[in-house]
Amino acid sequence: MRTKNELYQQALRTVAMRRQTARALAQDAQAEAEAAIPGLRHAEEEVRVRGIRCAIAGASGKDRTETAAALAAAKQKLTALLAGSGRPADALEPKFTCKRCEDTGAVDGRTCDCVRRVMQQLRRKEIEELSSLSVSSFDTMQLDYYPNTVDKALGESVRSYMAEVLADLRDYAADFSPATRESLLLVGNAGLGKTHAALAIAGEVLRQNYDVIYVSCPDFFGKLEALHFGTDPGGEEETLFQTACNADLLILDDLGTEFNSSFFLTNLYSLLNNRLGAKLPTIVTTNITDGALLEKLYTEKISSRLAAFVQIQFLGSDIRVQKAAE
Repeated sequence: MRTKNELYQQALRTVAMRRQTARALAQDAQAEAEAAIPGLRHAEEEVRVRGIRCAIAGASGKDRTETAAALAAAKQKLTALLAGSGRPADALEPKFTCKRCEDTGAVDGRTCDCVRRVMQQLRRKEIEELSSLSVSSFDTMQLDYYPNTVDKALGESVRSYMAEVLADLRDYAADFSPATRESLLLVGNAGLGKTHAALAIAGEVLRQNYDVIYVSCPDFFGKLEALHFGTDPGGEEETLFQTACNADLLILDDLGTEFNSSFFLTNLYSLLNNRLGAKLPTIVTTNITDGALLEKLYTEKISSRLAAFVQIQFLGSDIRVQKAAE
């Protein structure tokens, strides 16, 4: 799990490599064209010289009419030579991936959107390596797996109830903003789609160029604990913890499956407390449906923090079991 700054630096390197590649390919195309087209090199030099003269005239405040006309004529001659060999007018120009910044990563002194898109792609790849994000979306959540029978407590069928739940979560993701979205506690028995829904939210929020961190509780806190009680000369424990603290959206999956230790409880409380204090949304999924058991396992302080989350109950029968039986 990389920090936002590490993603930014990697994105800049990726964009810089695109520019370097585009320029190298353009140089190859130029060398090939010059070898194939007599007079091309002279025509290119003529465009370069005429361009310099035109620029000098403009900078000195002189009339550019004559120099501009000469430049246009030189460009027309170059274009005609290229066209005669079946090449387009821009055959010698670098083909940058981003036309806006020409793969420099900046426009008018500000980071170009292409860098943010690369950051989003890098984060998505990172999450895909840890989860089933690549196949998790609201469109792949099939309501047919939820019972269509009326639940007396609900006063409606589980399927219609879950349709409303998923519609609300889709809206949560579609109009996401760290400043306005609340934290969610997705609760329900195993196999009801909690993780799938959380990842569907992650995918949509990533598309909006927000930074999303997805971790499974046992893996994340287990790694923190191993670093804490082992060797950590690079300060990776603090970096991981702060990355989770500062993400625009944090998803803590499978609360209740981790090894419950004093280290875990201390760090879970700090993580939840820090994010609530910073008003940053967190999504927690858990199979623990009993509130009293939740408080017993995680102490009153942690339970009080989770009580600030909007609780969303997932109902139905284990979808994984249903799919296995098909």
